[in-house]
Amino acid sequence: MIVPYFDDQPRLTLLLAALAQQAGGVRFEVVIADDGSPAPPTIPGDLGFTCTVVRQSDAGFRAAAARNLGVTRAGADLLLFLDGDTLPTAGYLRSMVDRLRTTDDGHGALVVGRRRHADLGSIDDHEVLRLLRRDPTVADADGPAGWRMLDEPAWLRDGYARTGNLGSAGEEDFRLVISAVLGMDRRLWQATGGFDGSFVGYGGEDWDLGWRAWLAGARMAYEPAAVAWHDGPDAAARGTDPAVKNAESLRLARTVPLPSVRGSGLVLDQPDIVVRYVGPTTGTPADAAVVACVAGLLANVDAAVWFPRCADAGEPSAGSSGPGALPPLLSADPRARAGDVPIEILRRARHVVTVHRPLRLAAPLDRCCAAGEWQEPGWLEIRRTRALNRDEPPPTGVPADPGWSAPPIRAIPDDLSLERWWAGW
Repeated sequence: MIVPYFDDQPRLTLLLAALAQQAGGVRFEVVIADDGSPAPPTIPGDLGFTCTVVRQSDAGFRAAAARNLGVTRAGADLLLFLDGDTLPTAGYLRSMVDRLRTTDDGHGALVVGRRRHADLGSIDDHEVLRLLRRDPTVADADGPAGWRMLDEPAWLRDGYARTGNLGSAGEEDFRLVISAVLGMDRRLWQATGGFDGSFVGYGGEDWDLGWRAWLAGARMAYEPAAVAWHDGPDAAARGTDPAVKNAESLRLARTVPLPSVRGSGLVLDQPDIVVRYVGPTTGTPADAAVVACVAGLLANVDAAVWFPRCADAGEPSAGSSGPGALPPLLSADPRARAGDVPIEILRRARHVVTVHRPLRLAAPLDRCCAAGEWQEPGWLEIRRTRALNRDEPPPTGVPADPGWSAPPIRAIPDDLSLERWWAGW
């Protein structure tokens, strides 16, 4: 288990005591990931489990980087993340481990526990621990004096109900992933690359990870029996400054290329659609058909094109003419890139399109992708990233009824005149 921490020794001591009373016979280790506290935390010596501390410098609120650092010291195949202000009930670990094992179908599993909220008031640690040992559905009347249950976030509760506890989650449901009570297997951790350590400030890093986990092919689950209590209301009930939420939205727009996250119209480093042009190029005006093809593919869509057969930007021949060079003009467009697609880009793109020769589509590229997975052998193949990562078989043929008024693909002749093509003559 990895616990991010910053300068709150009393709460950490209580959390470790709560972990010490876990039931169900689960063997575990704990890594405290200190996000630059003025002094390292003190770890009691009689916990009954191994607990180590790793530390990073104080460079702002860097929970994502701290969790990543914690994983480097964890030896287990199942990775659980628990926020330092969230106290697990006695059955938490058993419930999370069991659900992770039953959820995984060979492509990775991600499980979210149930974070509940309470005002612990002035009750002492002994009463808190006694509360955590009891049934997680304890009501106000059954709790100690000075303790008050707070509302669970309705958007989370409704989301889990709508998706059958994430069993039928779709691509928009990454928002139901919260890192406060999160578990995943190490295979999925490696497939996603873990948290994005460049996130600084509150929020967003768990949604970004959830997005990549979905595309990586993971099965997801919400485990309501894995209850942990947060002392205080959720962020929405705390009246979070709109500027904080906007900062989160702006950060996520860079890495989650859904229209519901970034809108439309911006050209960002991370595209929604990755195109691999695998045909030959000459790096000369003879590539006019390739230029016309790429211009058509990129028109008014969130996409970028890579040329795996061209030298990447770090190679001496990049920017030169001849075989293995980007066609003229495309080198000036930031959406056309030499070399193959970086893994960081592939992990976040929804669609991978392979183009073998110059062609023109009957509809914009995003509409062609929305029609599903399909191909024309020797010309084009459209795949969903999640399907690729789940090793699903390639598509056969074209969509049965996409509503296009023309054949899905038309060849662009090698001897076309760009002047006439672009002018529409």
